[in-house]
Amino acid sequence: MDRRTEKPGEIPSNPVWIVDGVVTLAFLVLAWLAFDDITTDNATSFPVEYTCLLACAIWCLVVAVRLAAKGRFILGTASALALGAAVWGQRSIGPGTVPSWRPQYVATVAAIVWFLSLAVVLVVLGFRTNRAGSPVTR
Repeated sequence: MDRRTEKPGEIPSNPVWIVDGVVTLAFLVLAWLAFDDITTDNATSFPVEYTCLLACAIWCLVVAVRLAAKGRFILGTASALALGAAVWGQRSIGPGTVPSWRPQYVATVAAIVWFLSLAVVLVVLGFRTNRAGSPVTR
């Protein structure tokens, strides 16, 4: 929001949350594509795909730490737990894995859904203008 058009008492939108949300969405797309390739391909190794998953995990950890550091401790902690569950569950997902209710598969999919929802929330928080001065856009 342009500073000249702000009303008294408004806090401008926070572009950091928007960037975090958009980058998280991009990494989630890469993770999804990597998992798709790992589970449907007949190759014997997947160095590019696992590198994408590692990059996604590192970014999600950065987001979790940023959330906790910015006063969003519950979101940060839940994100770290979701990431831990995904890392634990990812070990059992390999070539030929089909969707199932196995705990490892459910944990990995749940983490992807969590971070997808979190990315949307971050973008919305980034665009939201705070009128009351509460810590919506910290």
